[in-house]
Amino acid sequence: MPSIRCSASQLRLIASAITLLFILGCSRSQQPPLGLVRGTVRLDGRALADATVRFTPAGPGRTSEGTTDAEGHYELRYLRAIPGANIDQHIVRITTASEANGGRELLPPRYHARSQLEARVVTGTNDHDFDLRSQGP
Repeated sequence: MPSIRCSASQLRLIASAITLLFILGCSRSQQPPLGLVRGTVRLDGRALADATVRFTPAGPGRTSEGTTDAEGHYELRYLRAIPGANIDQHIVRITTASEANGGRELLPPRYHARSQLEARVVTGTNDHDFDLRSQGP
């Protein structure tokens, strides 16, 4: 039987590939049921760009997050490469504060720090639009 010789770099490459396959295989099988979540965020009737939208499950589970584009559209990500959010009732927090804008917040605390927003995520595609107001309740 012929022997196969591998260099140290080839062995490291093979070990890395096996580890990656193991991680990918395990992470998908252990993820909870998810629903796709998308929508639009408006502030005083206008699209709100560069806002972070977070859905935090009422029960156990990971927070899903998305960022609005120039038209105010967002899509939540459970993990970087996995779209969606836990199937559950969620507290929704929307914020404009970021490192890019020096932490400047445009929204009242009722939309983030003391959020009064809620949404339910079910199996399939969920459309959740948020029409926010800078003044009043």
